[in-house]
Amino acid sequence: MKCFLLLVVVVVAAACGGKVPQTRYYQLAAPTTAARGDGAVIVLEQLATDAGYDDERIVYRTTPYRMDYYDYHRWSASPGVVVGNYLEQALERSGRFRAVIREVSDQAAIVLGGRVVALEEIDRSKARWVGRIVIELTAADPRTNEILWTEQFEEIEPLAVQSPEGLAQAITKAMSRIVAKAAPQIADHADRQAALHAAEPAMARGK
Repeated sequence: MKCFLLLVVVVVAAACGGKVPQTRYYQLAAPTTAARGDGAVIVLEQLATDAGYDDERIVYRTTPYRMDYYDYHRWSASPGVVVGNYLEQALERSGRFRAVIREVSDQAAIVLGGRVVALEEIDRSKARWVGRIVIELTAADPRTNEILWTEQFEEIEPLAVQSPEGLAQAITKAMSRIVAKAAPQIADHADRQAALHAAEPAMARGK
């Protein structure tokens, strides 16, 4: 009798609990444009992520004071990796660089690094939702580690649909605007450093 009652309890508990929702994963869409460049070679380091956002779970806000997470909707990797992968592809296809590599080499003119400061859905009302991304980028000389340039970029893009996939679409659009603003500045510093590095052997011979 006791075994029968235990079996009933287990069955009822399973029925009440229901099926666990399937976890869904999201990423940013690859840039659609592609142009070959003859500029400098740059290194892109993995981007860091600020605490609070350093989680594969997608962040959403209903107030400025509280952060919540979707339990079953996640980025395909940490935000630093997701944003860094998009940045690598977008810079490669911008037509401003000969190559965007991940490891420092003698060919590299600059090292580009930075961090994801914020990556989130903001629910401003029951009918208005936006995606927000804030990233900080820094360019350094690979030989001296001197910081040549740093800037923070913030973009907000409305969501067509309030869903994690809608957020991924919005952040993709926002990132395309960030790259459009950042790429020319990064290319200017990279070309300048490439010219300086090329002139160093000649200057050394002159001595």
